[in-house]
Amino acid sequence: MAKTANSPKTITTHPRTGSRLRIEAAVYAPFKAAILQSLKGSQGKTFTELAADVTKNIRKKLPSFKKSIPWYTISVRLDLETRGLVETFTEKGKKLNRLKKA
Repeated sequence: MAKTANSPKTITTHPRTGSRLRIEAAVYAPFKAAILQSLKGSQGKTFTELAADVTKNIRKKLPSFKKSIPWYTISVRLDLETRGLVETFTEKGKKLNRLKKA
């Protein structure tokens, strides 16, 4: 993926600290889609399960992507939590992620 100085960025926000990151929009969109697809119909997934699903999806969509898929997964997932699309909850001592119920 070629880096350009003026490629569009998406600003992500951490739900608890409010810290912000700028991620290329061309990277953010496939990660967001992969996370939402993975959690769709799920009662809850651990981060390990979510990252494994996203890794499979990203390797198909962006075969030239060489950066840390788990790092981008957590960054985008936290932003989706801030935006109210995903929630984190604890069940039987496990921290799980799921789509937020409407």
